[in-house]
Amino acid sequence: MRGVIRAEPETGTDHLEETLGQALHLLESAVRHHRRATLACVTADLPVEGEAVAGWVARLVLRAEQDVIWSLPEVASEEHAKLTAQTLAQLVDKGVRVRLLCPQAVIRGARWQRTVGELGPRVEVRVSSAVRQELVVVDGAAVIAPDAAPGEPGGSRASMIQNSTVADMLYGLLCGMWDAAQRPTRPLSFEGGARGRVLREVLTLMAEGYKDDAAARKLGLSVRTYRRYVADIMRDLGVESRFQAGVRAVRAGLMEPYPD
Repeated sequence: MRGVIRAEPETGTDHLEETLGQALHLLESAVRHHRRATLACVTADLPVEGEAVAGWVARLVLRAEQDVIWSLPEVASEEHAKLTAQTLAQLVDKGVRVRLLCPQAVIRGARWQRTVGELGPRVEVRVSSAVRQELVVVDGAAVIAPDAAPGEPGGSRASMIQNSTVADMLYGLLCGMWDAAQRPTRPLSFEGGARGRVLREVLTLMAEGYKDDAAARKLGLSVRTYRRYVADIMRDLGVESRFQAGVRAVRAGLMEPYPD
């Protein structure tokens, strides 16, 4: 009899991440209100569109000397992905610590894998579903905020906000989100190609509760080869049981179609 493995939510971590996300959303709203109201704060606006904004943001981020924490909800294009990867590479080359917060869908995307993903462990990455708007805090003192809030028209400018109160609050919230976020669990073996496709099929059959001999027949493999794939999956996911492998795979989004 087959049964589907379902992941039990990690309620404590999820609640903390949700609370931090709500707090961040409120503060982002305050930042946008501040931008429109032109309060007494050092703010620089760039009234241009598209990739020019991304390039301007990159130049500001590269001023960092010690620490960058960056919430990145999407990579909008191949050019955006390449520019982000180049910026991150230059930061780590000069010894800056880089922490990147992204939704799971971003790091599973093909654009990410071809660009930022190539940097490997040089850039610290964690997964958070609470990331909604791009924000960068540079050396804990300056906030770079592209105007690209979901559902809001525009996105044609970015601001550098050097108000210490705003910077401290955003830095604290992003660090809190970082502590609550999960490390990405997308093993190299699942990146694609013929082997990747077989591993995903094996993982699906494991989650559905197939016995080894039945699963092997369904995939046209020998039982020995099927079990070797199972062992590879468990090793790559860092788990000790098939049940744990199914739970980890569901939470990591490994059983969903890969975005382009």
